Amino acid sequence: MAVDWQRAVMVPSWIRWLPCSFAYLTVVPDQEQFPRSAWSILPWDTPVWCDPGSVDDWIARARRRHPRRDAGHAERRAREHYDRVVQVRAARIELFTEMCHRRGLPVPHTLDELLTCLCGFGLFTLDGEVVRPRLDQNPIDVLPLVGQELVHEEQAQQDDRTVLVAITVREMASRGRRRWRRRQLTTYLGALATGLRMPVSEVRRALAQLGEIADLATEPAPEAAADRIRITVTWPDFARRFPFEDLPAPEHAV
Repeated sequence: MAVDWQRAVMVPSWIRWLPCSFAYLTVVPDQEQFPRSAWSILPWDTPVWCDPGSVDDWIARARRRHPRRDAGHAERRAREHYDRVVQVRAARIELFTEMCHRRGLPVPHTLDELLTCLCGFGLFTLDGEVVRPRLDQNPIDVLPLVGQELVHEEQAQQDDRTVLVAITVREMASRGRRRWRRRQLTTYLGALATGLRMPVSEVRRALAQLGEIADLATEPAPEAAADRIRITVTWPDFARRFPFEDLPAPEHAV
């Protein structure tokens, strides 16, 4: 019988904390529990962190992408982008390593070791050969954060929710009414919150933040229910700013 694969229910902010190969472990055959053999096709020996590759490859791609741009300018831009990605990646590796050390867990280097590590954090349980995901826990409740780290994580999670709202708005706007340099959509706040698994108050806060940073405007929809709103965004600028399908790992959002 064919396996019905699905995304595990999880707090999206784990994307910021966990190595890139973690994405393999978010696709599960059953949310409650399943035999580990269902994951037999996973590349268990793959490194846990993405390899950004060679800066020379980045330069070559930049020149192909912008053939009319001065070659020296294209190289400088490619090197700058590469350096930012590598810096963000290095900071993420250092922070995750620190969390492992604080919890007394070996730092994983392969996907197989990562699963064992995440079991140590309590994000999965492995009873014999039966796997149970527990990714719906908040990083604040799981990670050994202290002091200002907790404050920073709370703020980061608010920013994560803002990006998730932006992604949903972009998807809806892409199908919405076309106008010169802008797009409009009408929706219910409650429906938006339900789809995103967020409180309505968080959706309102995210929309307000997007109004400050991304030229998004909201207004009550005329002659409609109290929570029905009209959202207007600049286009295609808004789409270019939030091109992701899901919350990206930090180095992939640079």
